[in-house]
Amino acid sequence: PVAPPPPLTPEREHASALSLLAMLQREGRFLDFVQENVAAFPDADVGAAARIVHEGCRKVVHQYLTLQPVLPQGEGDKVTVPAGFDAQRIRLTGNVAGQPPYGGTLRHHGWVTTEVKFPSVSPAMEPRVLAPAEVELA
Repeated sequence: PVAPPPPLTPEREHASALSLLAMLQREGRFLDFVQENVAAFPDADVGAAARIVHEGCRKVVHQYLTLQPVLPQGEGDKVTVPAGFDAQRIRLTGNVAGQPPYGGTLRHHGWVTTEVKFPSVSPAMEPRVLAPAEVELA
């Protein structure tokens, strides 16, 4: 009998997620931003950095993911949550009592991915390296 292939290591199993992080870092310096302790910086400096991170990360998300709101209504609109609703798509907050249908105010419309277009990850690449060190030579 043929032996089953060995299980994938966690970094190989999750290579596409690590690849997404690497792309967010490359285009938007996402990891640099979230690893930095911004509490000590003035709000204007954090805001300026956030614009750069936002632009690059938005580019990556739009390139590889197609997103749609879970609910089409606008935030602040009144909505009805029917009986049998999908709890993965709709989270109830506040005074949750009784049985559906529930009436409430939409606080966030949620997001659902309708298409994923990640590039394949080469087995030759080390998926744990999210950003190489950069050394400038004189």
